[in-house]
Amino acid sequence: MGLSPSTLFHFTTKKGLFGLLADNFKIKYCLEEISHNVRPVEIAIPMVSFCDIKISEISEHISKYGQYGIGLEKNWAIEKGLTPVIYMNSSSSFCNNIIDSIRKIAQIESIPINDRFQITNILRYTKIYEGELERNGETIPNYRFADEREWRYVPEMKETPTFKHWLLKNEYDTNEKKVLANKKLTNERLYFNPNNIMYLIVKDESEINELIQHIRTVKGINFTMNEVDRLTTRILTCERILKDF
Repeated sequence: MGLSPSTLFHFTTKKGLFGLLADNFKIKYCLEEISHNVRPVEIAIPMVSFCDIKISEISEHISKYGQYGIGLEKNWAIEKGLTPVIYMNSSSSFCNNIIDSIRKIAQIESIPINDRFQITNILRYTKIYEGELERNGETIPNYRFADEREWRYVPEMKETPTFKHWLLKNEYDTNEKKVLANKKLTNERLYFNPNNIMYLIVKDESEINELIQHIRTVKGINFTMNEVDRLTTRILTCERILKDF
């Protein structure tokens, strides 16, 4: 058995879990900052994030990102083009050199724009090893992001009136700007089917029946009842996970 699990987890709110079961994963921009010795990279990237951790290790992740989650088979993730992010030590010369090189290449007009896009695409799959985590109005210092072993889905690089491959921080630094930007991603989805789901997680036992009814309502439209019934056997609760794993 390998050290890495065969499932990727995504944690969210109750509304978020019920929503993605009904309509798959909606892509949203997420603000990321990578430190640099002169000028940090601060961009909002369209993505869906997952963590590559065993179910016995998710207790801390639940406390940060939500008590509702979905676990999907890693083979599905590989087929869909998800990839582990590149963690960088922001104090290293390697990190600063990478950012410097990408910025220089991006400004060379003799290089075709599509080629420059592909070089800058590296930044959309990069994250700092450790830094401040802001969740629900709280700032957690010295949070080790690398412990999440993040895998990330990011749509292909493209520039259209309704889609940008990233936004600068000043384009995404207010609630109004966030709502407007994410509204333009309405048609972007990351799709899965019931057979890809290994686990569904809710907060406690009292919510299991509600989740089962929701699954039968939203998935019964497009999938067989045998598939739906099998899916209901994959429900776990945070309560049980924290006690037994």
